[in-house]
Amino acid sequence: MKLLFLCLFIFIFHQHFVQSTQPYFPEQVIFSPDNNKTIIAIDEINQRAYLKLNISNEDTDIAYVMQHIPYAKSDSPQAKHYVQLILNENNRNNLCSYLTYWEYSSNSFGLFPFHWGNDSLYRIKNYLNFNYPMIHSMNSSKNEDYWYSNETCQIDTGEIYRCQEIYFHKNTNIPIRYLEVIHDDTQTIRRIENYTIYSQEKPSDIYFESIPKNWSEECRDGDLGISYDPSLKGLKESKKVQVWLPAPPHQINHNDSVMIYWKPFLCRNCFKWTPTQLVFNGTNFHKKQILTLTRLENSAEALLIPVCTSGGYDDVPCYSMYLTIY
Repeated sequence: MKLLFLCLFIFIFHQHFVQSTQPYFPEQVIFSPDNNKTIIAIDEINQRAYLKLNISNEDTDIAYVMQHIPYAKSDSPQAKHYVQLILNENNRNNLCSYLTYWEYSSNSFGLFPFHWGNDSLYRIKNYLNFNYPMIHSMNSSKNEDYWYSNETCQIDTGEIYRCQEIYFHKNTNIPIRYLEVIHDDTQTIRRIENYTIYSQEKPSDIYFESIPKNWSEECRDGDLGISYDPSLKGLKESKKVQVWLPAPPHQINHNDSVMIYWKPFLCRNCFKWTPTQLVFNGTNFHKKQILTLTRLENSAEALLIPVCTSGGYDDVPCYSMYLTIY
């Protein structure tokens, strides 16, 4: 009787352990999820990661994200927070930008997994994020371990699959492939990643030695921009628009001011605005200033295109942050 009870206890414990223990990607790994189009090196232990994406034979993205990125200015936010640096190399020109994960983040995710975060809580975590409890199949093949979510999802063509599935080499944490039902733009599909694992050791420093020493001066700060509220739909006579900056401008030569003025496009004399320019700095960047627009002539759609100078904004595409007037 005692033996029967002991066997039953071991069986229940085994079932609970098998179903509750979650599968994980290696903490330190170099791999490709797409047949070498993308190479990724992740080092959770030292909080750094590298990614190289071959968009075409003439176009390549290289990205780094680190807790302590080298060559950051000692008194800058980038020296105190996680930073993702993105380099684009092509046959026309080379571009670069960076994202700082702090309270003024632009909410951009960059090229690394979304579940790592996009604000001051950012942290390099496991490559995969399981949204459901994962169950270890008792019917795995001889060469593979199979895990599946406890929930099912339906794709647009009607088929029903486990929401998340992953296969490992037998009795290892070496992943083989990952399947997930996702919402891709306007459709729900089943996505498959087949992994090529190159190493499960600490990624070499070589991957990170290619970070440009002058990136903080030469690369665009992705957090810098212009914010507006409200829109100018239905401007009949005049309307007030609130303008502010989502993040503090840079201090350059002991000056952290940025000046913004606007140019009309499509209809030059259809409206006027006051004041003609606004000035923000590291103290008032988040305070909403008022731009008053007054219609002078009826017209179709017109644009008010900003021009930004100083404060680190010289490389920011402010022209893309225009006001549309209807």
